[in-house]
Amino acid sequence: MHRRFIVPSALAATLLLAIPAAASPGTVGAPGIGDPYYPASGNGGYDVSHTDRTADGLPVLNAYSKDLGPNAGAARASIERTTEVAEWLTEVFGPYPYNALGGYVPNVTSGFALETQTRPFYSPKQFANGANVSVVVHEIAHQWYGNSVSVDGWKDIWINEGFARYSQWLWSEKEGEGTAQELADYTYAQHPADDPFWEVKPGDPGPDNQFDIAVYDRGALALQALRNEVGEEVFFELLKGWPAEHAHGNANVGDFVRYAERVSGRPLAALFDTWLYEPSRPAAPAAADAGLAEAALSARSAAWVERPASWKKIAATNTVHDHGDRTDRGHAGHEHH
Repeated sequence: MHRRFIVPSALAATLLLAIPAAASPGTVGAPGIGDPYYPASGNGGYDVSHTDRTADGLPVLNAYSKDLGPNAGAARASIERTTEVAEWLTEVFGPYPYNALGGYVPNVTSGFALETQTRPFYSPKQFANGANVSVVVHEIAHQWYGNSVSVDGWKDIWINEGFARYSQWLWSEKEGEGTAQELADYTYAQHPADDPFWEVKPGDPGPDNQFDIAVYDRGALALQALRNEVGEEVFFELLKGWPAEHAHGNANVGDFVRYAERVSGRPLAALFDTWLYEPSRPAAPAAADAGLAEAALSARSAAWVERPASWKKIAATNTVHDHGDRTDRGHAGHEHH
């Protein structure tokens, strides 16, 4: 059985994973992963673990190049938690949209990760500083927000990246390493009004800023503002309902705004305009309405707001989709298709 993944043109390749679903755990070499036709492979074959299944019975298959060197332990410590992450995300986003799950780490020199359908790709450099489950959370979240529900156009990238980043904030909340609100406060405080961060409009960032860090972090701020506006019950209903309503289809930012207004019964256009489209830092009244802490609103707030424990791990994924072709300010960068 072959599982074929079409990777964005930035990689200019079709990856063919030839791992039989019924194969025994252990080493896989040529043919298949590790063969010369597999452009992201290492040269020494793969160690494969697929003895795990989710609570819903989905098979989980993870593969690691045998020559990962010092990154091998951290990669395994992170990716072997894929089952746990996916089961938690089903509580947040609803049923997992596919019939298989896993991840793979080839021995390559790139630094990015990519949400290839059912089995994300992770470069070894993602684990150069140790285990980081946050990158796994980000890529598995994309199975709902990015893969099952794809964007109408790349200007709608917030629907992918804002939600994947916010899933990292929710994971932090679950792990007791800082609530999403605390991460929102800290993010807002790091960017004064004259920071170019605020000039990027996550709802339509333009081709040069399509994967700017603002699409991720300001995009997540928009979701925290929405959460505070509509309340916990409605907010999490929205997170689950959207992937169900648009499963295996395409949608745009306007569709999400209308959906959120319909489900919540509230006018929300002004909120989304403030956080997704205004090319400036939301002023204190709007920020206060979004629930940001008083310290975060101060001009000297960067020194006053405590950094959540999860911040460093989350920030380490800012280049999670950087293919190395972005050298300007603040790009989390990835250029799909």
